[in-house]
Amino acid sequence: MRQILWVLVASFCLVGLLNLVRLNYLGAGFELVTAGLLLAAAWWNERGQPVRASVLMVWTMMAALGALAITGQGLYDEAPMAFPALLVFAGMFGSRRLFLTLLALMLLLLLGLFAIELGGGMPSVPVGSGNMRVFIICMIVAVTGFFIWLLLSDLSGTMAQLESEKIALQASYEQIEILAQRDSLTGLPNRALARDRLEYMLKQSRRSGCMVAVMFLDLDNFKTINDSLGHGAGDTLLCQVADALRSCVRDSDTVARVSGDEFLILLGELQDEDAIVAVVAKVTHLLGQAFGLDGIEVLVTASLGIAVSPRDGMQSDVLLKNADMAMYQAKDSGRNTFCFFDGSMNESVVEHLHIAAGLRAALIDGELQLHYQPQFDLRSGRILGAEALLRWKHPELGFIPPAKFIPIAERSGLINEVGAWVLRQACQDAQAWRSQGLGELSVAVNVSPLQFRRDDIEREVMRALAACGLPAEALELELTESLLVADARNLGDTLGRLSAHGVRIAIDDFGTGYSNLGYLRRFAVHRLKIDQSFVRQMCVNAQDEGLVRAIIEMARCLGLQTVAEGVEDGHTLEQLKRFGCEFGQGFHWSPALPMATFMQFVQTRQVAAS
Repeated sequence: MRQILWVLVASFCLVGLLNLVRLNYLGAGFELVTAGLLLAAAWWNERGQPVRASVLMVWTMMAALGALAITGQGLYDEAPMAFPALLVFAGMFGSRRLFLTLLALMLLLLLGLFAIELGGGMPSVPVGSGNMRVFIICMIVAVTGFFIWLLLSDLSGTMAQLESEKIALQASYEQIEILAQRDSLTGLPNRALARDRLEYMLKQSRRSGCMVAVMFLDLDNFKTINDSLGHGAGDTLLCQVADALRSCVRDSDTVARVSGDEFLILLGELQDEDAIVAVVAKVTHLLGQAFGLDGIEVLVTASLGIAVSPRDGMQSDVLLKNADMAMYQAKDSGRNTFCFFDGSMNESVVEHLHIAAGLRAALIDGELQLHYQPQFDLRSGRILGAEALLRWKHPELGFIPPAKFIPIAERSGLINEVGAWVLRQACQDAQAWRSQGLGELSVAVNVSPLQFRRDDIEREVMRALAACGLPAEALELELTESLLVADARNLGDTLGRLSAHGVRIAIDDFGTGYSNLGYLRRFAVHRLKIDQSFVRQMCVNAQDEGLVRAIIEMARCLGLQTVAEGVEDGHTLEQLKRFGCEFGQGFHWSPALPMATFMQFVQTRQVAAS
């Protein structure tokens, strides 16, 4: 805009000077007035008002060109030669209304000139050309050409910029597509792309009649590696595993990363299951080799779940779900193995969900209850306390065994709520025994390892004791051996503080886990509960008898008390007494009893003893 205005100002000033030289004062004045108006347009343009400047320029030029044509040679004048350039300018810098108005005015002017010529007002033939006329025509052509050249340069630059932006936009779209369909760490397809490829494989299999295999792979103990060596080492391991998995399959197959340490392997066009087993063997072999991480050789194992189409489903969602279930079955089977899906897994999952939902409702509706199995002093025969055992009476299924719903509670995360309820209820019932005059009986409560892995177990215990006013010495927490071994570093302080409060600690089912003297010395343990599988067989199996005797002797040397579980007859009781076992519980005295029945049982034993 600035360039065009200054060229026009210069052109009109030049023509004006030439007219002055030729003593054409009227023409010179007209040219200089036009240059002044164009200077005003340039001033507005510099002040940031290009629209006002362009309107003023267009009308000034239209008036000037029209006046030149009327006072000159009409249709034969050189002024209308600039009309097309003026229209282009109006179209580029002005509004649509300005363009149409200008076009209409030009047409009217040309028609008017034609009418004047027909009326004899103008000569019917052009006048001969002089030096001034040739100069003005050349100048109009030059200015118009310069004007068009400027516009074309701007258009060319704009087109080049648009092309560059288009290329950048395409690259951006490609990058977005990669991010949307690829895992940013390993470069493998993500879940969305893997699902699309699985759909394609299934379409092909319907035409060819071949099988498609979906394999879910989960790295075992990856969290341990990530936590111990750092996330950088964990990412490096994932990349190495991704490369290893790629080398196990064909180009037509797909390896995808679907979450942190979970991978998906899709195998298409399979003739039989032997081809699947061959891939599993390759995967197991490659993952069995050590991976180098920061100079450390790390061994990695994986659990694989496999679903096969059409046997296990023809829909991608169904196959993915079934392969996922099979993978969890492989984990439950000990990890570092593979498992094919079968229909019973689906039934098990449905049952699991049903029980988990029912257990959540049971907490709210009061369907859970505690039964108590008395614990006896084997020397005096007195009842010293009881073990609290959880029972669940489902409104439709009746009593559900704890061995069935406790693992589900642990897997679903409900064990913390269930455990907290058991702890509170057991303390409340133990305090009720005391208030009913049954003596200073203690209560033993089983605690899940998952409860101890939370930071608030100590707070939960002390809150339950304080809520009912039960002395800490009346509460015993029963832990498994596996918990002591797995969380030895963090558990010692917690057990020490609980013991300092007066809470007693017992090791449940002793002899079935990782029995050793080391952790018994490190932890604040008071009692060992000999597992009932040994106690029941000790009178008929010499090895079990020797094992029970060894546990009792070991406990005595360490200053620990022993409780025999599963005492079912008098002969077993006498043997335990001879070995020096202090306490026992079992069907020889009583099974686990509801609260009211347990209190009646204790009262009856007290009356009989008196």
